[in-house]
Amino acid sequence: MTTTTTAFKRWTAAELRRLPAHEREAVLQAAAELAEAEYRTNPELTVFDAFGEDDLHVDRASTETR
Repeated sequence: MTTTTTAFKRWTAAELRRLPAHEREAVLQAAAELAEAEYRTNPELTVFDAFGEDDLHVDRASTETR
């Protein structure tokens, strides 16, 4: 189980990989719960278009059936 100290620690990927699976899962679960609350209450994180008009470049010749 994570403690308050470890739940709010800033983990690197290498540190997480070295943890036993159950500890790693607990840390990631705590981080996911914090992120969920932030995404639900902060519209700046979700009010955007995934792709702008010029972001997707499709070459029509390469998409035609051959």
